[in-house]
Parts: sequence; structure tokens; C-alpha cells
Amino acid sequence: MIKLGLDTRELSHPQPLVMAIKILRTLNDENYLYMLHSKNPIPLLDLAQEHGYLTLNKEDKHGDWHIVICKNKDVDLNEFLNA
Repeated sequence: MIKLGLDTRELSHPQPLVMAIKILRTLNDENYLYMLHSKNPIPLLDLAQEHGYLTLNKEDKHGDWHIVICKNKDVDLNEFLNA
């Protein structure tokens, strides 16, 4: 699987959402979005789930959020955390 990384921790709303949606449109069964964010991006996660994507979000000890979004339903997203 190909990781499409996006670090939006220094960006303000709505830039992270706009950038992530652009990447979501390109996802297929061979790649996934790995996003770092300063907040838990609930609107992005809701949108991705509504369109059938798998999502995983986890906050680290520094308060940064790690978000994994994938179209391939046969993968375990936990394997992609910190990959």
C-alpha cells in the first residue's frame, strides 16, 4: 500500500479539510491517506465514512492526531499507524 502523507498541524481551518478531500478523491485500493492534525477532524471522518471509506483516528501523547483513511476494506488500518 502506498502512503499519501499530509501534515496539517500548522494549518488553520478550512485548509486541512480541503487538502484531505482532494486526496480522498484520488484514493483507490492501493493507497491510503495518513494525516497528522492538531485536532480530531470529525467532519472529515464523518464525510469519509459516509462515502464508504475506512477510518481510524488516534491521539498521541503530544496531542497530535493521527488519521488513517483507506478505500480498501480488506486492510487493518492499525498496521498503518506510524508507518
